[in-house]
Amino acid sequence: MANFDSGVSAYVTAVATVVVHFPVDLKGNADIRSVKCPYYRAGTRRCQLNFEVVSWPEKHVGAKCPLEEIDNEI
Repeated sequence: MANFDSGVSAYVTAVATVVVHFPVDLKGNADIRSVKCPYYRAGTRRCQLNFEVVSWPEKHVGAKCPLEEIDNEI
């Protein structure tokens, strides 16, 4: 077990990749809103990936959403 009584000499960086599937209706309309994301918590109105408060989760994803859309052919 590490001992940090005298300070921290460095940090180890780790990266995670998450995949979120937003629904698309039969007409091809995607429903990309924070309320459809499993990482959004309605009770706190926060994204659990970046801990930011989402202003209008019922209308769109937050301005600081870390998810990047992948261009999929439907």
